Amino acid sequence: MNLKRWIMTGAILSLTPLLVDGYGQGGSRGGDFTIKNIRQQQVDAPNYGGSGDLGGRPSTLWRKWLKIEVQFESKPEWADDVQLKYYVLIGKGQEQKLFVGEITHINVAKGSQHYSAMFMQPNTLRRYGAGQIEQVTVRLFHKGALVSSLSDPAVRDGWWDRFPPVPGYLLVPQDTPWAPIADERFEAVKPTPRQQ
Repeated sequence: MNLKRWIMTGAILSLTPLLVDGYGQGGSRGGDFTIKNIRQQQVDAPNYGGSGDLGGRPSTLWRKWLKIEVQFESKPEWADDVQLKYYVLIGKGQEQKLFVGEITHINVAKGSQHYSAMFMQPNTLRRYGAGQIEQVTVRLFHKGALVSSLSDPAVRDGWWDRFPPVPGYLLVPQDTPWAPIADERFEAVKPTPRQQ
């Protein structure tokens, strides 16, 4: 390898972490909010002392829930209307489905240890893609403006625009078996008006 090629290779390799960080691993730098990481895993629902009168789990229910947890940082002393939009691509080829969900947090204090999450019910996860998650992107908006975005695995484009969105399958923690402990782990959720 000649000297010129060696220097170019070194320069490209040294810039690669910056390019990845700017486009797929942190989105915006220097803003009031930054998504620090996304963790996706398949987990069993919490056991709150047995099945009681419910009679245990039916044999048709797959046991693993999809949990997508996001850690983000907030620089303002207090913030409301911190909205996270989740995009989850499941399956392969013609069977791919883009599941979307959103959650709005309130009373977010300054700090780097803020958590938000969405869950997918076990049989939904099993039915579409047999639990195989292809792509997850979370976008953080504050007062309607996009301020941070993160994808797992890292991508540079708006891949979610290429699929028809399927809402209603990603659930906020308060609508899952994690509801009793959700307020201890996750940021407060903005109440929505109930339909009459």
